[in-house]
Amino acid sequence: MIFSKRKTIGVFMAKQFKPFDEAFFLGLDRESRRLDYDVVVFMTAGYFIDKSDYDIQEKNILQYAPLETLDGIIAIPSSYVKGEFRDMAYEMIRERITCPLVVVREESDEFNCVYTDNTTAMRNMIRHLIEDHGLTKICYQVGDFDSKEAAIRLEAYRREMEAHGLPVSDEMICAGNMWTNCGQVAYDAFFSDPDNIPEAVACANDYMAMGLIRVLRENGYRVPEDVIVTGFDNITNWCTDVPGLTTIKPDFDGMVTEAMRLLNQLIRSEDSDKKIRGRKTNDQLKRIKDKAPVRIGLPGEIVLSESCGCGKREERFFENLANIAMSKLEDENDQDASMNNLGIDLGTIENLQQLHKVLTSKRTVSPIVRDHYICLFGTADHLMEEEGQKACLVHAIRDHQDGGTPMIDFDRSTLLPMMAERKDEAQVFYLKLLHQNRHNFGYCMIHYDPGKMPSRCFVQSNVLLSIALENYYRQREIFRLYEERRLFSITDVLTGLLNRRGMEEKIEPMWLSLTERQIAFICIDLDKLKTINDTYGHAAGDAAIRLVGRAIHETLPEEALGGRTGGDEFIVFLPDAGEGAADRFVASFEKRLTLLNEEAAKPFQVTASAGFAVLKPKGNTTIEECIQASDRALYDAKENRK
Repeated sequence: MIFSKRKTIGVFMAKQFKPFDEAFFLGLDRESRRLDYDVVVFMTAGYFIDKSDYDIQEKNILQYAPLETLDGIIAIPSSYVKGEFRDMAYEMIRERITCPLVVVREESDEFNCVYTDNTTAMRNMIRHLIEDHGLTKICYQVGDFDSKEAAIRLEAYRREMEAHGLPVSDEMICAGNMWTNCGQVAYDAFFSDPDNIPEAVACANDYMAMGLIRVLRENGYRVPEDVIVTGFDNITNWCTDVPGLTTIKPDFDGMVTEAMRLLNQLIRSEDSDKKIRGRKTNDQLKRIKDKAPVRIGLPGEIVLSESCGCGKREERFFENLANIAMSKLEDENDQDASMNNLGIDLGTIENLQQLHKVLTSKRTVSPIVRDHYICLFGTADHLMEEEGQKACLVHAIRDHQDGGTPMIDFDRSTLLPMMAERKDEAQVFYLKLLHQNRHNFGYCMIHYDPGKMPSRCFVQSNVLLSIALENYYRQREIFRLYEERRLFSITDVLTGLLNRRGMEEKIEPMWLSLTERQIAFICIDLDKLKTINDTYGHAAGDAAIRLVGRAIHETLPEEALGGRTGGDEFIVFLPDAGEGAADRFVASFEKRLTLLNEEAAKPFQVTASAGFAVLKPKGNTTIEECIQASDRALYDAKENRK
């Protein structure tokens, strides 16, 4: 990984539609092996429909990513559906990234980029309609007017029409939302006048084209006999009521191939070879930033089909479609069942060992997952703490084998501890932030078998895992609060020693094991507390009690217990101790109390009397009986002092 000699590329994207994901992930796996790069895909959910806490926390992946330690970056800002997220991605690129960068699927004048040449692709489509079909009246449904990609495609439509001397009026263009439900909008804009209908409508994407075809059919228009409709993006058409679309097929495999080739070239270039993080001068940084970006536009391919009449779907298309749909439905049912089982099992976990057991069970681990790691922020002793730069590996599956709960602390800028490194093989990891509500717990990293990639369950399983961690976090908080209250209930506030209840609670679990073993109870009583209170006030009396408590605390052997049983009375319990050990403790206590008196320099001297009882409890001996025996010894000691 990042700590190894092999360079690491970071990929920033949201999980998107299947055609792009499949081509991009498979190409990424292939090219990373060919060029020998480790790759970490920093992935978000891919949907941001509201301002929920989940959406807000998804954006934190841009903050937690260790950008400064990456050797190269591929960013896909257009995959972030909401403009706010997209803006954050560009802000991150401009402010934090100093290594070579390539933007994919989006045309940019500012950064190195590999993209679909929308201008060439759309002009080729309009040229096909004009030159091959002889059409003159072609309308256009644009997507979001604020989208840069949509604006480029619209401008390409205008330019090709003008190149053929065909006028374009405002009435020939209407807006859309890039989805099927805006078909009625296009119909109302272009077909409200039956005497002035277009010969063709070019849509900015396939979804809008499908929506328009449905509305046309409902209103008695035939495609392509009455009007031609074209799309863009080559989305798989699962609709039996819509003819095969003439569309543009983007070269997604070519994008990832060109992006990796370009990034490799930039990383290996002279500037990148000389670049040593932390030693670059401002002038070097400026020269890198000022260097003209490399722009690689891939024109895509026109797919001719039924919606323009130039192509036809294969004879067994619908039969194959039904088989694919059935297989897809079976896979989804299996995945849904697996996710349901995972959710049920994760809902019962109470600790990390149980979490690990659930994730390693046959029902929940995908057979194509080769390595699976869960890293929580913080350290093994302080888990799920976002502050600092530490993380702890709490769950591991490596080469399909159970790696246990290693509880290895490491610097999270390396993303994984050294045990995850493969010196002989490049890896592609998919990283997903684990979070719920306003808590960021850590992240999950998955490495698939060669040629495999995340399924639709990737995000869902991590959401379920995040919910389980949220429950675990809440349980820990409840236990922490309970423990605070419990400790408060068994602790003497004035001295910090145990109170009587606390002494009994600590001794009781071991009491039966102490039968017939020698133990000592030492009873200590502060001398002349009433005189101190009457002469110097109750604050002085409290100070005297604290001084005795401190002397006891600083004298206690490791296995012993000390407490204040009330007023000016204290008790010490020494397991496996005879008279010699009890005598030594009393002597050490008195010596320590004398030193503390000198340090305190009070106008009064704090002294205490002690008496002890050494016993061998029998099966029916109680703790109270032992304490009473030491209390009698204290009384005898006081009488002897008098």
